[in-house]
Amino acid sequence: MSLNWKNDPDLSSKSDMDYLQDLIESLTSLLHSTPHDKVLLFRRGNAYLDKGKYEEAISDYSAIIAMDPSDSVSLNNRGICLRCLSYPDNAIRDFDKAIELNNEYRDAYNNRGMALSDKKDYANAIDDFTQAIEIDSEYWYAYNNRGLALWAIGEKDSAVGDYNKVRSLIGS
Repeated sequence: MSLNWKNDPDLSSKSDMDYLQDLIESLTSLLHSTPHDKVLLFRRGNAYLDKGKYEEAISDYSAIIAMDPSDSVSLNNRGICLRCLSYPDNAIRDFDKAIELNNEYRDAYNNRGMALSDKKDYANAIDDFTQAIEIDSEYWYAYNNRGLALWAIGEKDSAVGDYNKVRSLIGS
C-alpha cells in the first residue's frame, strides 16, 4: 500500500468540509476587491450550501438575484436553502419564479416537488416530479422522489415501478 497522497486522494489530511472552508475563504478574499462579481458570489453560495450554511448561501444568492432577477439557477439554489431551513412556502416561491423564467428547468420542478411533499401536498408534488421526468427521462432522482410521494398516498405499485426505474438508471 502506497501512502503517496498524490496517487490516493483518500489519504489527504483535509476533509471535504476543510476544502469548502478554504474555498469560502478564498472566494471571500476575492470578493473584497470585486463585491459584485456574480460568478464569485455564486461559487461561494454553492460552497455555503454544500457546507450547510444556508443563511450565508441565501445572502449570496439574494445578492445575485438583486443584480439579475432572471437568474433561475440562483433562485433554485436559494429555494433549496429555504427548504433546508424549513421554509417550504418561501422555497416554493423561488422555485415558481425559476420555472417561470425557464419552463424546462427540471431541477426546479423536482425541488418544488420536494417542497410540496414537505407540505404533504403529494398530488402537486407528483405532478412536478412527472414534469421533471418529462423534461429528462433519465433523471433518476425525480423518479425516486415521485416514488416516495406515490408511496405516501398509498399507490405502492406505481411507487415500486418508479423505484425499479431508478435501479435501471443507476445500474444496480
